This record gives sequence, structure tokens and C-alpha cells, in this order.
Amino acid sequence: MKNMIDINEIKFERTVWAEKNLAKLCPNNNIKLFGEVLSTEDTSKQFEVMEDMIIIMHQAYERKAKFLKQEFERIEVTKEMLDQLNEEELSALAVRAFADFKADGQVTVEAEPIKKEAAEAEAEST
Repeated sequence: MKNMIDINEIKFERTVWAEKNLAKLCPNNNIKLFGEVLSTEDTSKQFEVMEDMIIIMHQAYERKAKFLKQEFERIEVTKEMLDQLNEEELSALAVRAFADFKADGQVTVEAEPIKKEAAEAEAEST
């Protein structure tokens, strides 16, 4: 039986919209605790969180692409659709989404050197 969706075609994006919605899944709406939510021992809760993460991050990708007026093929991802995947397929999709979540959330520029340089420039101008 062929899957209803090609899981390799689903794309993800970590936008502010996605973070706000993912934070709602975390204790105290703290996005820093998202990893903890995924690692719960409650299997049902874990599947729910994986499905929610996949749907939210995919919707964020499509919202951003539409906003930027980029060409993209609309793929509707629903819980009902994800429920038809086997555990291995769902896990593979969740791993991809979480990898994008982590990659997009990494700090690439340190703020401290900028503050230090600004303070030095201000001191020199006085």
C-alpha cells in the first residue's frame, strides 16, 4: 500500500509563528523545554507532540514561502494523514523536523562583541 504522502516532499521552517505555536506545547510556554516534551515516556503524548511539530513547522514553511511569493507545491499535512504512517516513517519525519528546528534556532552571531565594540566607540567619541 502506497503512503498518502511522500514524506521526503514535506519541508519545514522555524519561524516566529512556528515558535509561538510550538511553545504552546511546552510547560509554561517555554520553547527551551521543547526537547523535554519530545522525550516524554508517555508514548501517546510523544506521538501527539511529534505530529504537532511536523504540522506546525510544515505550515510555517508554506506560510513563509507564500509570504515571499515563492513557488511551492502545497502539501496539506494533517494528523489523520500522519496517523496512517508507520512508527518508523513518523519518526523519520519528526527527526527531520527537529533537525530543522535545532538548526534554525542556533545563534550564528554573538551579541557580546557588538556591545563591546559599541561601548569602545562611544568612549572614544567622548
